Amino acid sequence: MKRADHPELAEVLEALARRESELDADRRTIAALNAELEETNRGLIALHAELEEARQAEARLAAIVQSSDDAIFALSPHGVIQTWNPAAERLFGHRERDVVGRPVDVLVPEESHGMFGGALELVRDGDRAGHYDGRLVRADGSLVDVAVTVSAMRDVDGALTGFSAVARDITERLRMEAELAAARADREVMADRERIARDLHDMVIQRVFAAGLALQATAGMAKNPRVTARLHDVVGELDATIRELRTAIFDLHTAPQETVSLRAQILKLTADAAENLGYAPNVSFDGPIDSTVSEEIGVHLLAVVREALSNIAKHAQATAAAVTLSTGDEVVLEVLDNGRGVGATTRSSGLGNMRERAKSLGGTFEIADRPDGGTRLEWRVPLT
Repeated sequence: MKRADHPELAEVLEALARRESELDADRRTIAALNAELEETNRGLIALHAELEEARQAEARLAAIVQSSDDAIFALSPHGVIQTWNPAAERLFGHRERDVVGRPVDVLVPEESHGMFGGALELVRDGDRAGHYDGRLVRADGSLVDVAVTVSAMRDVDGALTGFSAVARDITERLRMEAELAAARADREVMADRERIARDLHDMVIQRVFAAGLALQATAGMAKNPRVTARLHDVVGELDATIRELRTAIFDLHTAPQETVSLRAQILKLTADAAENLGYAPNVSFDGPIDSTVSEEIGVHLLAVVREALSNIAKHAQATAAAVTLSTGDEVVLEVLDNGRGVGATTRSSGLGNMRERAKSLGGTFEIADRPDGGTRLEWRVPLT
């Protein structure tokens, strides 16, 4: 049977052929779309992984900032505080909600305006970071010695978006440097004393002694009794001078009585207490101790530390203790333990002594159970 004999069948076959061709084209289009979709999916998966990695990196960075012991805060390009970590709150006393949105001048005393502003300008002009040691202001108006590092924050195009600042409390470092400088000065003084003593002994005394011998010989040759008597008087004076020089040399060799700092005495006292406690208490200091606490307060303070640690050893059955001493307008001693609580120490007569010592200095004494177990003792005395 020929198509020409059946035109209708020919048309149907031609239509079917066209449809088959169109289906083939659609299949190719769908295959291309599927390939494109798979490529897009792979791109989305890669982008999601990259975003997740960036999110995790940002979370790690945020955790570092939040847990850092250094004060870290961000500033706008115009010097407005934008972020504030917990260490900044501890160091400066400003709560985050009270300081964010305020100009950084709230932290910078007049004496440090030039250094802080100079550090900002250095990094604004392209330096990687600006550093300086100076002072910043706490919320209570007091000054704190800090090491400050300022860095620029820029977008992908290099445009300045703000500054990050890190401030580290260097009060303790400066105190230790001052103590080291004083120790070096003492050693230099002692070296000079040794040199002077050696020169006096090896040179001056020998010359005076030789002069005395010469005068004695001269006196034996003198015929005039008055001259002889006068020469003997001079020899006596020279002998007295030699005795005074020997005394001076002895004094130079004898080191002056060393003054032990209050900080060192507290550290020694707590170290000695470790034998009775069975462990070494943790000791920390906040603020200048030796330069602010008077000798009178220091005597009472040492007695209270000694009594507090003795009570823990005798009654608390604790496995850990901590001693913290801080200064400001007051000296505050805090002693913590993880023992049996206040009930274990109420029979101690030392509590009354500690209370009386605080009262005699115009201060207060408190002892209470800690929420998580153990005892907290606070002895507080004004410094002014």
